[in-house]
Amino acid sequence: MVDNNFIVRMLSSIVILFIFSFATYFSDLSFYLLIFSIAVLSSFEWYNLTKGNKILYIFALLLIALPNASLIYLYNLPQGKYALVWIILTIWSIDITAYLFGKNFGGPKICPMISPGKTWSGLLGAILAGIVCTIFGSIFFGLFSILYSPFIGCAIAILGQLGDFTESLIKRVYGVKDSGGIIPGHGGILDRMDSFIFTAPFIAIYVS
Repeated sequence: MVDNNFIVRMLSSIVILFIFSFATYFSDLSFYLLIFSIAVLSSFEWYNLTKGNKILYIFALLLIALPNASLIYLYNLPQGKYALVWIILTIWSIDITAYLFGKNFGGPKICPMISPGKTWSGLLGAILAGIVCTIFGSIFFGLFSILYSPFIGCAIAILGQLGDFTESLIKRVYGVKDSGGIIPGHGGILDRMDSFIFTAPFIAIYVS
């Protein structure tokens, strides 16, 4: 069973995947402009979210600088373009599968104080999607060893959820639901990029 919000989220994710793929393969300039735009918009959202609290600037390095720097690093690797499109598709699949599993199977919450919508069933769906997508990346792009693909897929799913919880914790502290409203069904740029906080550095290190 799906609702209108799920359809909006899925359509937004398809548009994001198209924009990212186009920027990645069109030219170096288009890719760097895209990452620069993401970083700038994320910084504005972070400033508004934290009300300009300078003490939290150090966390901006974790939530904004580290994942974007990792994406740039990946781009410049021999198989970087394949890895970038693959990780976007994988995060998209993890997000949708977790949403569907959580919506249809429900069950105990992981940590309702931080993120009331996250369930253990959703995490299971995310892990399954991560494993399938990583096996796909191993077979068709040669990014990983097929033997280690299930473990990498599981790690990506868990790290993606951890990134989501990290940003949710900041939003909970400031009593904010979304970091912005630029992406229909998702919220702000930070809300969409939170899954990359730990996954992008992890993949950049592994693929290199």
